[in-house]
Amino acid sequence: MISLSRGDLYRTLLDLAAIPSVSFSGGENGAADYIYSRLAELDYFQRNPSFLRKLPAEGDPLGRCAVAALVKTSPEMKRTVILTGHFDVVDAEAYGPLKHLAFSPEELTRLVGELEIPDEARADLATGEYLFGRGVSDMKSGIAVEMGLLAEISRTGGFPANVLFLAVPDEENTSAGMRGAVPWLVKLREEWGIEYSAALNGEPSVGGRERPAGTVYVGTIGKIMPFFLCVGKEAHVGDYFEGVSASLLTACLALVLEGAASTSEEREGKSFPPMACLRFRDLVKNYSVTLPERAVAYYNLLTVEKTPAGVLGEMKSAAGEALKNALGRISEQRGLIGSRGGSSPAALRFSPRVMDYAELQARARNRNPDLEELTERFLRSLPPSLDERERCVETASYLLDLAGEKGPLIVTGFLPPYYPPRLNSGKTGGEQAVLRAAARLREDGKAFGMDITVGDVFHGIMDLSYFGFQGAPGDLDALRDNMPLWGKEYRFPLDDLKKIDIPVANFGPVGKDDHKNGERIHLPYFLDIFPGLFRNFARYLAEEAGKAAAD
Repeated sequence: MISLSRGDLYRTLLDLAAIPSVSFSGGENGAADYIYSRLAELDYFQRNPSFLRKLPAEGDPLGRCAVAALVKTSPEMKRTVILTGHFDVVDAEAYGPLKHLAFSPEELTRLVGELEIPDEARADLATGEYLFGRGVSDMKSGIAVEMGLLAEISRTGGFPANVLFLAVPDEENTSAGMRGAVPWLVKLREEWGIEYSAALNGEPSVGGRERPAGTVYVGTIGKIMPFFLCVGKEAHVGDYFEGVSASLLTACLALVLEGAASTSEEREGKSFPPMACLRFRDLVKNYSVTLPERAVAYYNLLTVEKTPAGVLGEMKSAAGEALKNALGRISEQRGLIGSRGGSSPAALRFSPRVMDYAELQARARNRNPDLEELTERFLRSLPPSLDERERCVETASYLLDLAGEKGPLIVTGFLPPYYPPRLNSGKTGGEQAVLRAAARLREDGKAFGMDITVGDVFHGIMDLSYFGFQGAPGDLDALRDNMPLWGKEYRFPLDDLKKIDIPVANFGPVGKDDHKNGERIHLPYFLDIFPGLFRNFARYLAEEAGKAAAD
């Protein structure tokens, strides 16, 4: 039976954890099938089968599906609270010799002490209060609680809003599941005649050693990945000053951007991480004693309020500064060599340029009216082992050839994935309702000796990013126009994202060491305290949304 009772909740968690639903694998479909089949057993969905759906992600190579289940509390009720989360997990390689037990939490917990785990994990193991295993914290425990709450509401009714349970795949990879679910949210809103009041996620909180603690997050950080295709000028290494090395361009770019305080956003006195380079490499196909003509670097930027349009402007400025610094260094070093006496290397004049990907694509199209056909043929020629980002980079480099552009030049744009930030500024009735609900939950926590805090921004990447875009609609267009393979191999629900604006919150069980071999959940809190708090919070969100609608 699915419920929030101790035994039922524990069994559901074990069943979910037993499914090896590693992100970007067929195992994710197994988790979707399990969730769907268990919910289909409920009397409510026996009577209302159209309210239980598998939602296929359009164009997904693995045919993965989200699962949506709506419980309407009355025929005329429109107000709806979404309970959401992901059922995929990271792989089990971290468990080494015990990886075959990663999806058998009880067995793993008995043997995990044989592994090299942190001292805190070993101390927690000794208490007997923790269950270890892949996904028990991140985030199948949250999914289990949401399923139990949905089942209870379907049986008892009396809830002050409809409840839509939405479980998605692929959060751990590029959030293809949630990106694919956004168009469905728009469609189902019309089909079912509902209105979305709030979205509640169950990602885990990190607890303290002595007593569990929880945090309600009412916003989540964003992520964007600018790339820089650095194009130098070829020359034999013996004629160094006749060319420009793309390696020098990427190095100068790193000095401008890597860890730069200017790339770190601040909100309410808290600073967020600065930009970090995730990969840089040359694009030389074969060895030769020639200065590298092309190189690429792409960066991770965590955002709080910045939009793609704003980031693009900043990146073009950074590229211009890097070009200036690189050519300045070449001139300086040429002069130093000349000052030693003898013949001075000839001074060359370069005309450095910066362009965004949209400009490059336009120039390539001007010279090649059949650009789409040429690009499709090129993509088919690429090795299947390349991931989305590498395919985008190769495409940009190919367009550079088609456009006939030469360096010194830096082309900048974006690579997948993109996560919009979502903030609660308390400006709308819906946002204020979430804040009031969180305040009520804090009072409930005191009965258990808990100090439930309210956090402005969840620092990890999560799917709550996709419950609406808070910038101007045109700000997203810069992302669409400057990402290679947009709409072909990276599907982003740009138009549908502009049609929703759902206040969000995250409140989860207490877990630790997600993605590591010490991943674990605190069982007493998960089984005995958290379900009641989660139930209350969902109710508070519904009640406060009702008050906001009445004002």
